[in-house]
Amino acid sequence: MALPIAHAAAGYLVHRTERRSPGGGRPSVGGNRRSIGGWRRAALFMLVGNLPDMDFLAGFMIGFPGMLHRGVSHTVLAAVLFGVAAGGFASWRRGERFGAVAMAFGAAYFSHLAIDFFTIDTRPPAGAQFLWPFSSAYFISPVTIFMEISIDGRTRAGFLSTVLAWPTVVVLVRETVIAAVAVGTWHVVESWRIRSDPQPMLALDRREGDLA
Repeated sequence: MALPIAHAAAGYLVHRTERRSPGGGRPSVGGNRRSIGGWRRAALFMLVGNLPDMDFLAGFMIGFPGMLHRGVSHTVLAAVLFGVAAGGFASWRRGERFGAVAMAFGAAYFSHLAIDFFTIDTRPPAGAQFLWPFSSAYFISPVTIFMEISIDGRTRAGFLSTVLAWPTVVVLVRETVIAAVAVGTWHVVESWRIRSDPQPMLALDRREGDLA
């Protein structure tokens, strides 16, 4: 499995994409770009990027951390349902557009599945049943980017010992480098687009603090 740093970076990039999408707002050059509301929303997207792995917590509570991992929470259906729920909540409580929010948060959730798809998995069956319940097949990319950490999901003690083991640090460093390059590249491209935009940048979308 990939570590939270990769999933958080993926969620953050979805957040940045949402800000530039139609109806999602465009970043301004001034101080509002780093507003507290904006970072709160970014943090929320980073959390959503890690949300599917909360299945470990449910398993941990019953003494078998890995029992539910990469189950229902790691499916496209779960991403769609989460997006619909987020869109409904935002529309009801915040007056936001249902479709835009549903797509943004559904994409942030789906980003977790995308990272897992490109993560090494040496224990059969490799990959996950992303298309459940429509298909029971396991899917994994033939070309993987992210290294895995072997989690002992049978007991609480085994889970903690493998998560805190030295090999995990190696994977964490590698993921941090990949995440830094991806996020850094996005910011460079985004800054270039802002400078080359002939139209004056308007104020940051007021929705940045919503759902945070």
